[in-house]
Amino acid sequence: METTELIVVNGLRIRRGAFTLDIPNWRVEPGQVIGVVGPNGAGKTTLLEALAGLRPAAPGQIRVFGRNPWRSPVEVRSALGFMSDDMPLFGMRIAPMLKMISGYYSTWDAGLAEELLARFELDPRQHVDRLSRGQGTRIRLVTALAFRPRLVLLDEPAAGLDLSGRRALLESVLEVVRDPERSVLVSSHLLRDVERIADRLIVIHEGRVVREGPTDELVGEGRTLEEALLEWGAA
Repeated sequence: METTELIVVNGLRIRRGAFTLDIPNWRVEPGQVIGVVGPNGAGKTTLLEALAGLRPAAPGQIRVFGRNPWRSPVEVRSALGFMSDDMPLFGMRIAPMLKMISGYYSTWDAGLAEELLARFELDPRQHVDRLSRGQGTRIRLVTALAFRPRLVLLDEPAAGLDLSGRRALLESVLEVVRDPERSVLVSSHLLRDVERIADRLIVIHEGRVVREGPTDELVGEGRTLEEALLEWGAA
């Protein structure tokens, strides 16, 4: 099933205890970097997990590459890279771990994996269990990007990274979307980084979308994204 839109959301409602994520309509086209922003507990992680097929979404409809990610996880995840700070890793050395993971993806690019390891200053001989938090973040990014997915979902990807690590991350994200067929969704509290790389924003507060659209139009001139969030009551 082919579609030009990477993500289509209609009438989405996800209930989690007393919290409800409510997104009436939302589309993601290829070739975009989208910042998913809002305060803690707004529903950003819930949205990304639903898009990745990690939690069911009903009532409503989510389509990723034209498919339901919960019901067609293999087809969706074969072209979707997901990374979160707490995503589990295999307890082995980096090189054999990447080799094992590569077997699941027909599009795995060993050259890109090596390039990312070098960019993130990771030794493939290192054991995953001995990585620092920042190194763990970087190897998770390698696994999310190395198979050149059509859609990349990054949940707090800069956690544990210093300034140079964040810059390397930004360069990698921008490189992924140089291909007009791919898009990246980034959820992060580092608003300056999001403002720098995001073409569009979706701003979520208390489970509802309060703003959505091009970053430059929403933020405008003469103020920062942080100031805009304060004005919208979504900081």
